[in-house]
Amino acid sequence: MIRRLRTQRGISVRALAQTSGLSASFLGAVERGDSDIALGRLSLVAEALGHDVASLLGYSIRRSTPRMVEPARQGARGDGVEFTAFRIPGSQLELLVASFAPHTGFEDSITHAGIDVAYVAQGQLVLVVDSSEYALREGQCVVWPSSHPHTMRNDSDLPAIVVGFATEIVH
Repeated sequence: MIRRLRTQRGISVRALAQTSGLSASFLGAVERGDSDIALGRLSLVAEALGHDVASLLGYSIRRSTPRMVEPARQGARGDGVEFTAFRIPGSQLELLVASFAPHTGFEDSITHAGIDVAYVAQGQLVLVVDSSEYALREGQCVVWPSSHPHTMRNDSDLPAIVVGFATEIVH
């Protein structure tokens, strides 16, 4: 898929490497099927090609119609915290949605491979990564390496909702 898009756009491997920040030899190995590519690096290639990651993963090619996705996991992740996870078919992505009642938080801190992306859809939250706290307000988006211990909480008097993605399936 990368080779096809690259050649359709008249871009050399060296030019794609320079734009994406990856090495030409690595990209060549990926195109030949001699090497795998991590999602983070694939997103750099997708951006350099002006394309979306899902298409590079082949999702749009395999299925041209919408598909309803049922929750993979749902339930409480602490008193007053409702959590739902949706596995995105054909990818290593998981869509995560959590609602926090006032003055609640996840009951635990977790770590896993990959990165996490979170968007505060409502209210205010505190993200804690490696014991450092980051205040997040409605409309903000944050990305962090999920290999570091992380958790969230709502210190405010109002409910909060966060929507996010994890690049590896979180169990």
